[in-house]
Amino acid sequence: MFGMSEIEGEDNKKYKPYENSGIEEGDRITKINETSISSTDELVEEVNNSKGKAVEVTYIHDEEVKECSIEPVKTSNEEYKLGLWVRDSAAGVGTITFYEPSTKTFGALGHGITDIDTNELINIASGEFVTTRILNITKGEEDNPRKNSRNNRKSKRNRDNIKKHFIWDIW
Repeated sequence: MFGMSEIEGEDNKKYKPYENSGIEEGDRITKINETSISSTDELVEEVNNSKGKAVEVTYIHDEEVKECSIEPVKTSNEEYKLGLWVRDSAAGVGTITFYEPSTKTFGALGHGITDIDTNELINIASGEFVTTRILNITKGEEDNPRKNSRNNRKSKRNRDNIKKHFIWDIW
């Protein structure tokens, strides 16, 4: 979850159903009423199925499983909402350092993905490789392993750790 906002009910009044529930920005919702949630669509369906009755929300906050109860608000277009902005996917750019086709072995450098709205690190539950396109391959050089304009700002300390390696920039 990455945000919260007021909901305008069918009576045109503003509500904050999440208020005093304990749930916070950055928490990850895992269940609604004991039904596992793995996508935004599943969350919306479970909340709408409640018909306005309080839902039990299981979520992870700072690696601790917590629960709360939230009563959804009915909107003018007959939907029920909690006032929580949720995101069920994120995309990032990674760098693969090598791939050996005969053994299908690879080495990769990972990095965190920061939420564009909150500037907070996103907690990712799972991930996968997707089709990529190699833009360039630059052979590292002594004291300058990443000789290209995009990465030339790397500190000397970081560059020294990866001297004499091939770097593949994958987008």
